[in-house]
This record gives sequence, structure tokens and C-alpha cells, in this order.
Amino acid sequence: MSLDILKERIKENKLSGVFLFLGQEEYTKDHYANLIRKKVDSSPLPEFNHIYFNAASNKISDLEDAVYSLPYMWESKLIEITDLETAKITESDIEDYIRIFSDIPDYLTILAVLRADAQVDDGKEDKASKSGLPSFIKAVAENGLVVEFDAERADKLSTWIARHFNAKGVKFDFAVPREMINVCGNDMYILQGEILKLTEVYSGTPITVYDVRKYCCANSAYKYFDIATALNRRDMVAAKRILDSLDLSRETIPMAIGVIVKNYSDMLLVKMGLDSGKTFDAISKETKIKSWLVRKIAQSIGQTDVRTLSFAISQLSNADMKLKSYRGNPKRILELTFYRICTYGRKD
Repeated sequence: MSLDILKERIKENKLSGVFLFLGQEEYTKDHYANLIRKKVDSSPLPEFNHIYFNAASNKISDLEDAVYSLPYMWESKLIEITDLETAKITESDIEDYIRIFSDIPDYLTILAVLRADAQVDDGKEDKASKSGLPSFIKAVAENGLVVEFDAERADKLSTWIARHFNAKGVKFDFAVPREMINVCGNDMYILQGEILKLTEVYSGTPITVYDVRKYCCANSAYKYFDIATALNRRDMVAAKRILDSLDLSRETIPMAIGVIVKNYSDMLLVKMGLDSGKTFDAISKETKIKSWLVRKIAQSIGQTDVRTLSFAISQLSNADMKLKSYRGNPKRILELTFYRICTYGRKD
């Protein structure tokens, strides 16, 4: 809903007010931020009309002064609030922000872009934390527009990839967009780079799935996380399907085990924190795991308990030792390990 409102306001050039962008998808976040910046950066002297306010080092009075200074040789101006991630925003600051945000001149746009690794759970921050970001988000929501950019679904990403190929006159097999997502992941910045790579090698013959596997860089880190998530659901079929898609060799399977163990170790830390009644912010601070990733891990864990997560780590460690001690079938060893994890604690 908020993204639709943003699109409409950009289209109609009605950009006065306060905008806060947050969420996990950085590509679309930057895309719309650049559309807003373009309105001012096209002015004769953009350095006078595009002002940066550093929330971590500047005073609120500096922001207020900038708000009420008129645009220079242009009909509008932009104030971009930066370094919110490192700012310590007090209750007094929030009151000032609310006062300023509630009375924005028609010529002014205020924009703040919050990066994915700085996300907090709205209204559920650690009470000992002084970051003040949840209160800042609330202040914008009450007086402006907060837009959350979630990661795009596979079907929309496929359409987006196809649109980019079509715009460049590149012909491709229908399975190519989905294969790119399978190989490269769903980060749109990474996908954009791989689209350009395939465009450069295009010679008139339609791009195929084979070309994707030949030229594109595999981003397999997210697949290991998905394996652990499937095992948490006790979905052996999904875990095996993801494992097969990685096309691992005898030499690379030990590395894969190490990555899966790391994912499980993070899951165990998050689960123990949640069981202790800690907030996502507090867990992030103690474990040094990014707050957005803490939320993602919490969702992946579901109803999985500490004993099951600990068992998974022990079984994967045992598999690693087996691979190093004798020359069995490494993939078979890993599949049996997955089976043990999926069936742990079952009475049937």
C-alpha cells in the first residue's frame, strides 16, 4: 500500500513531506530514492538544494534551519537524513523530529534511507538501547510515509529479469530467469550484474540455462540457509532438492557442511536468546548477528527447540569427521545426516 502511494506521488510530482525507506531489498530502495533525488539534482545548483543532515553528528537545530531556508533558484529542495544507523536518538530528539515533521513547507522533501542491516522491530526495541530508531520510524509514520521494501518474490523477479533482457534486445529461453534466481539468489543488485554479463556474451543465439550455469556466479550461501530451514520443517525432500542443485564435489562437501553448521550455530544462539525473553535487538547486540538476519533466523526456526538444533550441529560435525576418516560416499553421508536430523525426536 505505501509503495503504491509512493509511486503515485512520484508520478504526480507531489513529493513534499517526509519519506523513510526501510526493508531488505536494497536495489528497489535505492531506485526510488534516486527518483526522489533526481527531482532536485536536476536543478541549476543542486549543491544548494540537496542538503545532507547527519543524524549522528549534526544538531537538531541544524535540521530546523535547513527546513525553513528557501530553495535556491528552484521550486523545491531535498534534505536527506544520513547515519541514522549510528545515531543515538533521545526522547527529546524524537519530540523535536515530530515537531519538525508535522510542519513541512510545500517546497521541501525530507528523505531517510535505512539499510537492511540496521533494521529494528518496530516498537519492540531493547529497552536498554538508546538508538531510538523505532521511535524515529514511528515519528515518520505519524507525519509522513514509511515504505518497506521486502525481497521480491520469485515470480516478480522472473518478470523483472525478462524485462531487462527484452529492453536490451536479448532473446532467451523461458527457463532462464528462474534458473538465474536458482543460481544467483534473489539479490537484485547481484542479478543486475549477471544480466549485464549475459548481455555482453549474447551473440544473437537465445540465452539458455546452460549459459546461465556457464557464465553466472553462483551465490550459494542463501541455499545453505534454506537447507537448514527445510530440515527445521523436517522436509527431507526439499533439503535434498536444494543439496542436489548445489552440484557439490567430494572436495567441496566438507565446506558445505561447515557453512550449514555455521547457520545452525546462529540459529541456536537466536533460539536461546528468544527462549530467555530477549528482543531481536538485544540478541543482535549480544551475538553480533545483524538485526534483520536475527528476524529471518527466528522465522526459519519456527517451533524447532534448542535440543533439536544442538542435535543437528552434532550430527553434521559427526558427518564431517566421517568424511575425513574414510572414503565413503560423501553425498550419501550428508543425506543420511539430513535424514537423522529430520527424524530426531519422532516417536512413529
